[in-house]
Amino acid sequence: MTPSHSKLTSIVAIAYVLIVAGGMLLHFFNTGDLGTLKYSLMLPATLPAVFVGSLVAFGLWHRFAWAWWLGLAAVGTQLIRFGSWFIGRLSIGDAPMTSWAIAVLLLAFLFLLLTKATRQQCTR
Repeated sequence: MTPSHSKLTSIVAIAYVLIVAGGMLLHFFNTGDLGTLKYSLMLPATLPAVFVGSLVAFGLWHRFAWAWWLGLAAVGTQLIRFGSWFIGRLSIGDAPMTSWAIAVLLLAFLFLLLTKATRQQCTR
């Protein structure tokens, strides 16, 4: 049985959250630098991105309409914020590999979210 479109979109949102949160933790475990971890957690966009991403993933998994709308707003915001940074890094030829993964996940999430099947499934 194949997963529904809303559940597949939810899985992409979970992957995004894992990369954002996991990247910070992985860096901490590799370096032991508590200052960098504390700095990463104190960034104004880090915790809201993890929280909203998790909330959207939960809502899409359960096919809530509010999660579709929140996901649309969240991915739009992240594409504007991350996209401007990413384009700047590409212009100087210095885009880290994880930034490519984040870009692909954000675009995949937007594509899956905007499919007719996902929108029709999120009606609760």
